[in-house]
Amino acid sequence: MKVKKVLVLLLIPVFCDMLVACCDCGEPQLFRYTNKVLELEHLDNRGQSAVVVAGEPALKEAYGIRLTVKGETTAFKTPSFSFFINRSYAFSCRCDAAIQYLPKDSITAIYVITVNDFDAQHPAGTDISAYFRLYTWNNFTSIDDYLQKDAKIFSYDEPKQIILNALLMQPPASSGVYRFKIVMDLSDGRRFDKETSTIELL
Repeated sequence: MKVKKVLVLLLIPVFCDMLVACCDCGEPQLFRYTNKVLELEHLDNRGQSAVVVAGEPALKEAYGIRLTVKGETTAFKTPSFSFFINRSYAFSCRCDAAIQYLPKDSITAIYVITVNDFDAQHPAGTDISAYFRLYTWNNFTSIDDYLQKDAKIFSYDEPKQIILNALLMQPPASSGVYRFKIVMDLSDGRRFDKETSTIELL
């Protein structure tokens, strides 16, 4: 009787693996990437989708900033594996991408600072991040809510870059020439600190 109990206990891990291994999926090859460079561009959001503008004025009610964070591959990470059976998505028979790039660091904070006087309550040097919303996948989200999401995983050799469209929800009181500074903190203690070029908001 005791022998049967021992055999059952030993076979439990095998049965568990069999339940989630419905396909013949190989283990993905894992790499690491690090966020390396921040690039900024002005956006005009008047049309169906935001477009980059360079040197031309933009409507203050349809202004935005595109933040592009470019990554760089850093190292190979040994994949995890089951002792018994190769893993796959349970019951879905959908395999992971064969090559994946996992984040070595992540974005922990984003600040939008006005370089010029923005309005009476926000003189030059003021944080106006609350006036912006990030537009992704047909949804607007606050910067704080976006930062709660998991860092992006890339597949294969696609460009390892994160593109964020920060759209201005509350325009300045008056038209004029404006400039903004983006401060971005990373989980490894680094900080990106970059200013946009000047732009005339009509």
